[in-house]
Amino acid sequence: MARAPRFSVSSTTAYETCPRRYRFGYLDRVKVDRGLAPQHWRFGSVVHAGLEAAYKRHREAGTDDHLDHAVPVALEAVRASWVSEAMPDDPAELTRAETIVADDLAATRLAPRDILGVEHWFTTKTDDGLTVGGAADLVVRADRSTVEIRDHKVTTHTRSAEQLAGDFQLGVYGWFALRTWPWAERVVVAHHYPITRELVRIPLDDAWIGRSMERLQGVAHLTLADADFAPVPGEHCSNCVYIDLCDAAVRPS
Repeated sequence: MARAPRFSVSSTTAYETCPRRYRFGYLDRVKVDRGLAPQHWRFGSVVHAGLEAAYKRHREAGTDDHLDHAVPVALEAVRASWVSEAMPDDPAELTRAETIVADDLAATRLAPRDILGVEHWFTTKTDDGLTVGGAADLVVRADRSTVEIRDHKVTTHTRSAEQLAGDFQLGVYGWFALRTWPWAERVVVAHHYPITRELVRIPLDDAWIGRSMERLQGVAHLTLADADFAPVPGEHCSNCVYIDLCDAAVRPS
């Protein structure tokens, strides 16, 4: 069984949830039917696809801080993603996804030159030799010395800045940002809620980044030392795309 060459926030949380889930996804790399994933996850991916297409078009062709011109491209991406995500034949739900994306873009103001990355892939090595990676939904230059990393959250349940403090994923993103853009003296992280059109921001600090990376590296070393990847059954089994492969899974009654 080949060891995963790269560690990430998602691989960390997969192992913490259930080592067997980690093995299926990151070592065996088992291919699964996307339609087995919870529908609300796939709906979120559809909205993400629309926003990603729009921001990329805006970065390439935008002339001011309005994103209206990118809406047609975004809606094409929504429809294509609806198919690739194996979403149901539900015109009302598809229209809802299109409306969320179009309304959010119409309300957003962002200069094309300030977009540093869209679905920006980070990859680098830690001091102890681990290769770590991850993708941020949107990275922008907030001012001459500040990088802002935005994570799209397709939910109506928003978190306050105080609730974001210490968030594992955002802390790891900050670590990446400081190594990618040496001119950055400050990193701000944010959750962007396209349904409610809210943007909740909070600045990172060194302690937050340090705790996040300590967690990621600690779990990475656990995976490298694990020979069994024993299952940890529980309620999370119902959201696992590998449930049909696992004899220890807790199945819905």
